[in-house]
Amino acid sequence: MDSSIYLRAAKILGVTGAAWLGGNIAGLSLLVTPALRRSSANDGVSSSTISKQWRYIYESGKAQNPPIAAVAAAAYLYLAWTARQLAQTSQLPLYYASAAALTLGIVPFTLIAMSSTNNKLMRHSEALSKNSSAPLQPSSDEEVDELVARWTVLNGIRSLFPLTGAILGVIAILG
Repeated sequence: MDSSIYLRAAKILGVTGAAWLGGNIAGLSLLVTPALRRSSANDGVSSSTISKQWRYIYESGKAQNPPIAAVAAAAYLYLAWTARQLAQTSQLPLYYASAAALTLGIVPFTLIAMSSTNNKLMRHSEALSKNSSAPLQPSSDEEVDELVARWTVLNGIRSLFPLTGAILGVIAILG
């Protein structure tokens, strides 16, 4: 097979994977968690239900997003390696390698910046699940709302990593 087919496939995988990942992550902050917060504020949905729903969303993203980031980053790294072999003076390897690093940046950002909020929400969900018959304290509703609000902002920031990786990939492809 011609190597240009592999290059095209890597370009498609890198850019579309990173762009899709950025949009998927952003969608949680733009649509999903605001809806959770509105259901609590407007419809009286309990913090127990909100934290459980958040946990289901979190677990789905944790299972789905890192593999997509890995595939997109691997495609970018292949492109960086290939570009380095073809043109030693070009900036393409730097663009592709940076796109790979940014796309994978969701993992360390999650571990460093979001783990405290994630852990508190997870503990809240687990504690409420174990004590589902216990009456909820008003502060727990406020705490869950504040944690979900913080998570929404942090997750929105996290979405910018693969989105920026997709933009760098497009710049490299067009440049």
